[in-house]
Amino acid sequence: MRNRPSIGIVIPTHNRYEKLRALLNSIAEHWTDKIESVVVVDDSTRPELLGSEFQHIGLQQIILDSRVFISRAKNIGWKRTKTDYVYFIDDDNQIDDCTITPLLNTISSSDRIGALMPAVLYKSRPDLVWVYATPLLNGRLKHDLVGRNLPRNNTFENTLLQTDALPNASIMRRHALEDIGGFDEQLVVNSSMDLCLRMKAKNWKVFSFTGAFVYHDVEPPGQLGWWAVHGASDPERVRYEIRDWFIIMRRLRGNNPLFAIQAIAESRFVVPNILAYIVRGRTRLVLVQNLLRGYLEGLRMTMKPDAVSYYRSQSR
Repeated sequence: MRNRPSIGIVIPTHNRYEKLRALLNSIAEHWTDKIESVVVVDDSTRPELLGSEFQHIGLQQIILDSRVFISRAKNIGWKRTKTDYVYFIDDDNQIDDCTITPLLNTISSSDRIGALMPAVLYKSRPDLVWVYATPLLNGRLKHDLVGRNLPRNNTFENTLLQTDALPNASIMRRHALEDIGGFDEQLVVNSSMDLCLRMKAKNWKVFSFTGAFVYHDVEPPGQLGWWAVHGASDPERVRYEIRDWFIIMRRLRGNNPLFAIQAIAESRFVVPNILAYIVRGRTRLVLVQNLLRGYLEGLRMTMKPDAVSYYRSQSR
């Protein structure tokens, strides 16, 4: 370890240059000398070269020939860095002075913390919580979205909260990433929950630290379909989101003989998503086709038996 902890920022991106530029500008505005590198992993359809535009932050832009989605992009990015810690952030977020330094100070205070997420607020409504933390509810395959769409609550802030997923942004210790082999690329889009559980299985601690904040630049609640704007604009993503859900649910449930029935019952969230895609999507038929394709693929893949204690089995 260096005497001064160092951070590499990794940003996966696809076809969202307006939001990406806003994020990079926020990084430049709230720069800290602890940042050693900023890596953008770009699998956009028509790449735009950003190196000269953001040379003042030493931007490294990795342009890929084909789409790899989020998990693979994150693995490519963190392996390009050489820093003690890696800060992952999605391209539709922005930071301020309370984003990186509080997380770095907290994770570096204990050598057993593997990852931390910040509290997530809406960019257009910073008084409104996108989420504070996402722990699994006891005995259920569902997350408790702490503070979701509620006004900020001081009782939840400036503290460590349990979490079992790392949405939008997180800081991770390089040694912990190396210990678990990074993100599981079988989970093409949504792999942060799996990463949390694998870290915990190897005795790393994972928390949300709500003394740090990131600002999610998405539509706040109100209009029909607000919760599905990402999918509505990206049919390919829809396919893998639902497929990933089935895979990770199978890993949590193990060889439960009733898994298929339970998974179908618990996947009823698909119905409001279909309605949202019909209302908000430009390519409605393609969106619904991709959702159904991912649903059937995920269900079929989960018929293959996994270890009953998938995450416990990986512990030391």
